Amino acid sequence: MSLDKFFQGLIQKVEESDDVVTNAGKDAEGFYKPTRTILLRHLNLLKDLHGKPLAKPMVLASWKYAVEHLPPEWLVPDPEDREALKNLLGNG
Repeated sequence: MSLDKFFQGLIQKVEESDDVVTNAGKDAEGFYKPTRTILLRHLNLLKDLHGKPLAKPMVLASWKYAVEHLPPEWLVPDPEDREALKNLLGNG
C-alpha cells in the first residue's frame, strides 16, 4: 500500500461516516464551522501533495488538522507505510 492509498482510505472513511465527522460543529467563538468539508479538503491536499518536497509546510498543516479531527485509530498506517509516513512528517 502506498501513502496515496492510505490518504484515499481516510477520505473514504470520512465520506462514509455521517456520525463520526460532521458539518454540525462550531468554532471557539461559536460560529458555524463545516468541519467535514474542511477535513476533506485537507485530506485531498495530503493525497495530492505528499510527494512534493516544496509543499511540506502545507502537508504538515493538513496533517495537523487531520490529527485534531479524526479518530486516532484511523490514523494508524499499515506497517509498510509507517516508515514513509514518518519520513513525510519528520524534520527536514
